[in-house]
Amino acid sequence: MYATAVAVVVVLGVLFAYHADLLLDRSTATDRARSDRQAEKAVDREQPAFVSTVTPLDYDRDLPEAFTVLLDRPLTEGEQAALTALTGDGPEVWEFLKPLGGRVVEHASYVAPFEDGNENRGHAQTFDLNLNSDRAAGLTINDMTAVKDSCRAPTARTVVTIPPAGAESRQGLLWDLTGGPTDKPHGPYALAEGEPEEGQLYFRHNVVELGNGQSNMAFRIQPEVSTHTCEWHIVASYIDTTGSHEQRIPSGTGTFTTEAIPSQPVQYFERPPGAEWGCLGEVRQRNCPATASVRLPRPPVHRPVPG
Repeated sequence: MYATAVAVVVVLGVLFAYHADLLLDRSTATDRARSDRQAEKAVDREQPAFVSTVTPLDYDRDLPEAFTVLLDRPLTEGEQAALTALTGDGPEVWEFLKPLGGRVVEHASYVAPFEDGNENRGHAQTFDLNLNSDRAAGLTINDMTAVKDSCRAPTARTVVTIPPAGAESRQGLLWDLTGGPTDKPHGPYALAEGEPEEGQLYFRHNVVELGNGQSNMAFRIQPEVSTHTCEWHIVASYIDTTGSHEQRIPSGTGTFTTEAIPSQPVQYFERPPGAEWGCLGEVRQRNCPATASVRLPRPPVHRPVPG
């Protein structure tokens, strides 16, 4: 009898504990679910709002039809002779100048309006910008602003130009960074060849949605400079469930560099379409006869800009 009573007490105790735990779980399930969701959101917000990846163009595979190559030293007589013996084919010229330290500068797509105060259309060094977010919650980038960190006079000593035969445009965004450090950047303007929005401020009509399973956003960025080489960065303004925020591109203290073409280089070479090479400055004229047979324009001399 005693053993039976003990067994009954144990069974009742187990049943009581089970039902007590069940009632407790039910009564606290909502609070625990809410706490878990808050913890997940907190972890989600600890991640960067988005990650930006910058990829320079591979000019060996994606060389524009019209471009300029800058070098930090004059070409030797032998290098001048080798250059002016080329036919002016763009890839051939780049293949020759790249091992000598050449850097490509593109002819900018002139979509920035003159109303922004810029009368000196310049050149660009294009790169690809990819934005991606792993956040579960969505976010909206509603503006991107270019900020100049510093600007200086261009330092290249040799300029080799393959001029455009016609207009050339690339899809993407263009910032007008012309002028010195005190001149405010303008843009970004939409590069959308053949579309009505080309030349319009991109974020006046568009936003970028990231996170929450959205696909990444890829832009081809074309910063335009004229009189100054500039170091600069982008400030992206975005909104998420916690409010308005800003994020720098590149992250940390990184900057982009966009190099300007000097107005009076030590050496200047140009191969107009359908003509022979022309040259100016401290060069051997015997291997560059086009100055006599072709009217070769001097490199553009821009108005002085303070800074």
